[in-house]
Amino acid sequence: MNLSGQRMFDLTADRLGRIRRALVRLQLPQTRVVSFDFFSDAEMETLRAEALAQEFRKAQAEINHRGRAVFQDFDVCFPAPRTGSFEALARQLETGLYTASQSLSRPVFASPFELADFAIQNYPRGARGIGIHRDGLRYRHIVVIITLAGVSRLFTCDDRQGRNKRRIDDRPGRIVLLSAEGFDGREGEDSRPLHGVDKVEDGRLSIGFRASPEPPHAIQ
Repeated sequence: MNLSGQRMFDLTADRLGRIRRALVRLQLPQTRVVSFDFFSDAEMETLRAEALAQEFRKAQAEINHRGRAVFQDFDVCFPAPRTGSFEALARQLETGLYTASQSLSRPVFASPFELADFAIQNYPRGARGIGIHRDGLRYRHIVVIITLAGVSRLFTCDDRQGRNKRRIDDRPGRIVLLSAEGFDGREGEDSRPLHGVDKVEDGRLSIGFRASPEPPHAIQ
């Protein structure tokens, strides 16, 4: 419990309202990514400690799919365990996202879902990051990115050449939501934003949750 008396990862009315407002913004026709302030300092500290206690391996240096190559320069824990604070967080997100959706005049999620795909990424200072990509078609509904520590640039852009890069505010304490296949009825490549990570000036520790009902192709 923190100093305000709120238990960690409680889904309060205020937090449900923040999620609802974020979904309303993400529902706008040209919007594919939103970010908003959400976590307490105590929650961030707990998640950081649990993330750093995991075992990491070097990510595959390059992923190729349909002739598209995407570089990866980070260490990864995948599949990461949904235990302890991670499980509390995942349940908060699953419940909060679906409940907030149901309160909209046009719900963005057709059914409840499980954030079964869970990864932790640890980028050392000076790493290249990850190349421009879309999350794979198998990932449905929503993608959640939470940065726990470090200074880097998470960005979206207009094309795979990186034109018009736009920084996403993913400072620790915030949630980033990316539209995925099936969100608000969206289908095809346009439902999923092109994004990447660069300018890893002071390392980057982040976690990501995705709903994956079908078997794998992580990046497209």
